[in-house]
Amino acid sequence: MPVYLDHNATSPMHPEVAEAILPFLRNPPANPSSLHSYGRMARSAVETARAQVAELLHCGSDDVVFTSGGTEANNLLLKGYLDASDDRPIVSSAIEHPSILQPLRQLQAAGRKVILLQPDHQGRIDLSAAESILADANPQLLSVMYANNETGVIQPLQALAAMVDRENCLLHSDAIQAVGKLPVDVTQHEIDAISLSAHKLRGPQGVGALVVKRKPGSPLITGGEQEHRRRGGTENVTGIVGLGKAAEIASLEMEHKQHYLMQLRDAFEARLAGIPGCLVFGQSAPRLPNTTCFALPYYHGETLLMEMDRAGFALSSGSACHSMVTEPSHVLKAMGVEDSLALNAIRASFGMDNNLQDVEALCAKLQDLVGRLPAVIRQAAV
Repeated sequence: MPVYLDHNATSPMHPEVAEAILPFLRNPPANPSSLHSYGRMARSAVETARAQVAELLHCGSDDVVFTSGGTEANNLLLKGYLDASDDRPIVSSAIEHPSILQPLRQLQAAGRKVILLQPDHQGRIDLSAAESILADANPQLLSVMYANNETGVIQPLQALAAMVDRENCLLHSDAIQAVGKLPVDVTQHEIDAISLSAHKLRGPQGVGALVVKRKPGSPLITGGEQEHRRRGGTENVTGIVGLGKAAEIASLEMEHKQHYLMQLRDAFEARLAGIPGCLVFGQSAPRLPNTTCFALPYYHGETLLMEMDRAGFALSSGSACHSMVTEPSHVLKAMGVEDSLALNAIRASFGMDNNLQDVEALCAKLQDLVGRLPAVIRQAAV
């Protein structure tokens, strides 16, 4: 059985989530908009899940808009919640996920001004540079991810929020990688909107949510009055139930999960330190407890990835959402990493189904592969 180490892409479903959605898979639910008893039961299941998500994030139930996943949530925020009559710029960062960067390019092509903040060499937004940019920009929207999907680096959201006019600037965070791994409290962090995805917190694929208090000026999907007219279309009751249950479990397991995953990550990085020339990106910055993005200067990332896959280890190169394209990570490039090294980057993201034996076996295989290389190559990397 392969050792799965790509949990930032998707995590195996929690057994209790699978149990919760099984009745809805066996007996497909009625339309929650229907008034008969079956429809009312479906509606009750949806609203229970909405309350479970709200409890995890410390927001109001009415603030939760269910979507088909994190990508739709990000698109809904950028294309549905901005004031078209407000010509102030949108400020985001150069290290965002493509589900933020690509819609921003579309908005820019349509005439919107977009400003991208840059990270420092550890992958955190450079606050000294951001301060003057934000003061001059007076943005309508500031959207910065909570934690990066490739490096795991956590962004200084509260510091950035303090740099903008909080009365007139909407603060959004793509928290897709953070929810379920870190405590995300929208009230404490004074975040106006966040995006999340069920399969990142051991829920089903194909469902997510945008948490936002405002009503959209223009819903992304029209043709129905579901989700309080914020997102048309019959609700994915089965997926929503799974997301709700995953949120409930995440609330209960958060502290244990953080400690356990950090133990695996730190053990892994301690062993990586013994491999000549190995570099861990963002190692000195606050990071997700489960994520290590590293590179061996003498091993191309895809080559190493396939070698590890043949040995039974499923890792990732860069972002799994666009890893079919062989080009340097835009995140690492923004951090100042040279293309030749960025192309060697590999990501290990541990999950609750991993253990220290997996770490030992993974490191032993890496050591074995490096040991087979000619000594002159290994020595040149030191």
